Amino acid sequence: MTRAMYGYPNRTPHQRWRREQMPETCWADRAWQFRDEEQTRFSDEFLLWNRDQAMRNLDLSLAYFDTLDAADFEEALGAVLAKGRSLHAVEDLSEWEGVEGVYVMVFDRFKQIYVGQSNNIRRRVRQHWTGRKSFDRLVYGTPYDSILPVDELRALDTTRLYAARSRNRDALEERLERAAEPRFTLNRTMGGVVNPLGILLNGIRGRDLALSATPSGRGEYEEAQDVIKDHLETARREAASPVPLLSALDMGIRAEIDWQGRPHFWSNRDLVGAALMRGLTTATEFEEFLTQLGETVVWPAETPPGR
Repeated sequence: MTRAMYGYPNRTPHQRWRREQMPETCWADRAWQFRDEEQTRFSDEFLLWNRDQAMRNLDLSLAYFDTLDAADFEEALGAVLAKGRSLHAVEDLSEWEGVEGVYVMVFDRFKQIYVGQSNNIRRRVRQHWTGRKSFDRLVYGTPYDSILPVDELRALDTTRLYAARSRNRDALEERLERAAEPRFTLNRTMGGVVNPLGILLNGIRGRDLALSATPSGRGEYEEAQDVIKDHLETARREAASPVPLLSALDMGIRAEIDWQGRPHFWSNRDLVGAALMRGLTTATEFEEFLTQLGETVVWPAETPPGR
């Protein structure tokens, strides 16, 4: 996996919703994300905003992985393998063609594992290596807490692989996943039998990636919003681009404690993105803004580039 090949944009939603399937207010709130009234093709604004979210999550995730200790990771992996004594190191993946069971993918460079199950282990592992996470599912939550998707890691990122034959793969997967220490695990949801209600109640798993956040005082968030609003109004009044003013702002991550005592992470970059969502800035301006911040903006082609 390389940063240059991560977050390749796609205009097709992972799941298409029809207008009658949701409240009209929700449909209207989503309208900015699409270029058509039927909400089947993502807009330029959404492509820019969502890829920015994904790239920031990638950078924060890589920095987080660097803080993890290799010895602690090895110990945590050992605890998982001890819960699955039928697990064997996979030397030849072709031997697992058509085999039902559970697998553990190990990514030593990132000090992460992923526990999965399948009725055909070889086919499922190869799907991880050759597939891509849907563009609009790269981030679950925010850039500050979303777990990096395992489907963006390639075969060469997988340094070790373990697998076990099992007809009761739900139970084995759940046991292994429960034994896995969350800070070393890429699983976004609990293992075992898929339980939509459980996912709804417990939510998608996340992790604290905002390691360098600066405490934010009460009212700072609102003040930052007012500053960006003033910059935009000044630029419109003077018929000038707001980008120089916006890109000169401090883009550091702030942490504000909400009324429930939980940290709310934000940055001026988030607020400029929010202005894009509300139509206060254009896609062209946001593209220029990202370029000024050092990002390389990528637009989808008919045929995505090869890995």
